[in-house]
Amino acid sequence: MRILNTYEQAGVHKSYCIALGSFDGVHAGHQKLIEMLEVNAEKLGCASMVYTFGIHPRKILRPGKSIYMITSNAQRAEIMDKLGVDVLFLEDFQKIMNLSAEQFFHDILLDKFNVKCIIVGYNFNFGKNGEGNAEKLAQLGHKYGIKVEVVPPVLVKDKVVSSSLIRHKIHDGHVYEVLQYLGRPYSIQGNVIHGKKNGMAIGIRTANIDIGKEAILPLKGVYITDTRIDNSMYKSVTNIGVNPTFQGKALSLETHVLDFEGDLYNKEIEVYFLKRLRDEISFSSIDALIDQIKSDIQVRLDFEGCNNYPLHV
Repeated sequence: MRILNTYEQAGVHKSYCIALGSFDGVHAGHQKLIEMLEVNAEKLGCASMVYTFGIHPRKILRPGKSIYMITSNAQRAEIMDKLGVDVLFLEDFQKIMNLSAEQFFHDILLDKFNVKCIIVGYNFNFGKNGEGNAEKLAQLGHKYGIKVEVVPPVLVKDKVVSSSLIRHKIHDGHVYEVLQYLGRPYSIQGNVIHGKKNGMAIGIRTANIDIGKEAILPLKGVYITDTRIDNSMYKSVTNIGVNPTFQGKALSLETHVLDFEGDLYNKEIEVYFLKRLRDEISFSSIDALIDQIKSDIQVRLDFEGCNNYPLHV
């Protein structure tokens, strides 16, 4: 898959079938769009393109308000590549934010990409101030002779899958439910940084991860996880919290990786959250903490609940 951010780069191909949207999370609804994208691209002999934004529009429209992302651009690209997308185009929202709905359709989709088919979700909006919707897009498609397909909402257990729903589920610690909405576990990428060495002191080493400012942190507690290191997956147990037994105050994410030996400092790893195990607890003694961690590790070893998710890389 090629990742592009200029119209000149995209001009290598003669025509595209394009899916439009934010695609944060690349969840089950987004995956349905991509499925339809691939079907239509093959029928029409076009390259398939996901057209989205390098920086989420809300960050530009509401710079003072935080928005936490389910996936980084790197994660989105990896998932889309696995789904067979030919091109991921990361638009600069500021270049198109003042275009009317018809200007965007004509000047960008037609003139820049020679679009032959457009795929959007039922709640898609576009054009200056969000003036256009899926119905308007279909009208423009009819006017210019371009096929437009609108994908209806995707339901999981009677709930419409959406990025906002998934954000709430992650924030509340319901990561096992998130599996069903994403088709894979929620994950956080980050570099391993130096911590307070508490794990080393008690003989159970942990990797402290620089969580950055944009990732959504699940609810404080202990989680059954997988951790990817150099494209290999290891079982792990991960704590999000302040380490109250050691009188900690700063929030941290640290993971104990089972059956791994080696130096992880400054290495980028990815932690996949499979299930919330328990609350973070302040123990009366270090020995009690160690006993609990050993119990958590055994629960992780016995857990086999994430084998049927094809996008769990």
